[in-house]
Amino acid sequence: MASDFAGRTVCFFCKTDDPSLLERIDFYAQDLRILRDLGFEVHVATDPRRLVRADLYFVWWWTWAFIPIAFARSLRRPAIVTGTFDLWMFDSRPRVHRMLHRFALRHASANVFISELERSAVSAAFETRNPVYIPLGVDTQKLRPASVERSPVILTIAGSGMDRGNSARKCIAEIIRAAPLIHSEHPDTRFVIVGKKGSDFPSLQALVHQLGAESFVEFPGTVSEAEKIELLQQCRVYLQPSRHEGFGLSVLEAMSCGAPVVTSAVGALPEVGGDAVHYAADPSPETIARTTSALLSSSDDRRRLSALARERAERWFRTDRRRAELESMIASLLGA
Repeated sequence: MASDFAGRTVCFFCKTDDPSLLERIDFYAQDLRILRDLGFEVHVATDPRRLVRADLYFVWWWTWAFIPIAFARSLRRPAIVTGTFDLWMFDSRPRVHRMLHRFALRHASANVFISELERSAVSAAFETRNPVYIPLGVDTQKLRPASVERSPVILTIAGSGMDRGNSARKCIAEIIRAAPLIHSEHPDTRFVIVGKKGSDFPSLQALVHQLGAESFVEFPGTVSEAEKIELLQQCRVYLQPSRHEGFGLSVLEAMSCGAPVVTSAVGALPEVGGDAVHYAADPSPETIARTTSALLSSSDDRRRLSALARERAERWFRTDRRRAELESMIASLLGA
């Protein structure tokens, strides 16, 4: 059906000072690929001044969505907003941000939530036009188990990096504090924490030094996609005990690669992980260590989770699903 959109243009809007993020961060890059694969000519705007006339406006995040939505309405064109809404922190946002979020929810042609949790909660709390649940996906052909023995590595991916409090949400400090407890029981284990070394990194590095964990905790920084996939295919456990996740794409990528996962039953993570991951009961270092050590001690449990995780990723979260459901919705909006 890509030819249905041949000759059509879409303006992909995401407010950011670093346009390279749109190709480097998977959830942006995934939607850009889908729109291009559907046949659209894609114009990327990272600033409201770069908005152009288009047949469709595709917007990531609700805060700045009011500008492309108003622009689209002036041209009588549809505008789709997607992302994580983070209702859990809505009341702590500045008042003007809350107003702009509500405007976007009311006036977007469709509000595409990447978790059913947010679709139901946000549409119950606010007037929301055309709320739709379409989860993120993964390329299960690219992110797949490898026929190699897994090494004694516990891998954590810090998402957008170790700055602006993101490392606190991802419990990076708690993972570092748990590392010596795990290492005392499993002395061959190494911890690899991937992500941009942002503003939080010096304090995290100092914590590693304070705990005497330099020999088994590594920070390789930002890695390439190929390096990330290799790490996911070879790690013994993927560890991400977040305080909140609007989806949990790195957890899903680990599952698709067959990595046994330890995470938290918060936000949308139970939607993603189901019964194919282990959940730490709380984000304390002691609980993280206890849950992870138990999994490291049981090769049967790791094999079971690996198979369940891969099957769940293939069944429910393939990129093909997001593409097909976005395609159907866009066709309806443009047809209307």
